[in-house]
Amino acid sequence: MSDGPHKSLPMRVGWKKFAKCADKAAFEPEQLADFAIPALEGDWREDVAPHLGALRKLLGNSNQPSLFGGANSAELESLKRLSPGNSLWHAVVDAVAQAVASGQSGEDALLQSATKALLDRGARGVRQVEEHYLRRTKEARALKLGERMEDGISGAPIEQTARRLLGMDRDAASPTPKLQGLDDGVRF
Repeated sequence: MSDGPHKSLPMRVGWKKFAKCADKAAFEPEQLADFAIPALEGDWREDVAPHLGALRKLLGNSNQPSLFGGANSAELESLKRLSPGNSLWHAVVDAVAQAVASGQSGEDALLQSATKALLDRGARGVRQVEEHYLRRTKEARALKLGERMEDGISGAPIEQTARRLLGMDRDAASPTPKLQGLDDGVRF
């Protein structure tokens, strides 16, 4: 007997746990949102956090506007070379380029970009899990799982998570999933 398709999922632990819970009908969409955040945070810590200082330096402080008007596209493109093949990092840099082009700068541009990139990563992660389940299980199960994961992502506080990951909300603690074991039970 198999432990389930989530065990062989070629993704980080957070995504495996998110997929495992989304595959169970006992979890409500609000609860799935609690599992979506750690999955996205894990990707952020591995893919974006090591390079965030370089991006912040390039954007500058929004309280002290740059004489040259912020980052230019060539400098932003050069940041992509810090982590080739890293799609989340590239999504953040691309979103920053769009924000700067639309006139934003500093922390505002960074927050909008981080939120956009996390939403994009969530959507891509759901598709990746769904594709894996399509190969390992029946189509109906995979499609239902994808739908439940999308509900979890759409209900998750992505902008608050982006603020916390960027260090804008120092007081906010990382949300932990409410159900930790068998003794926790199902909501009534």
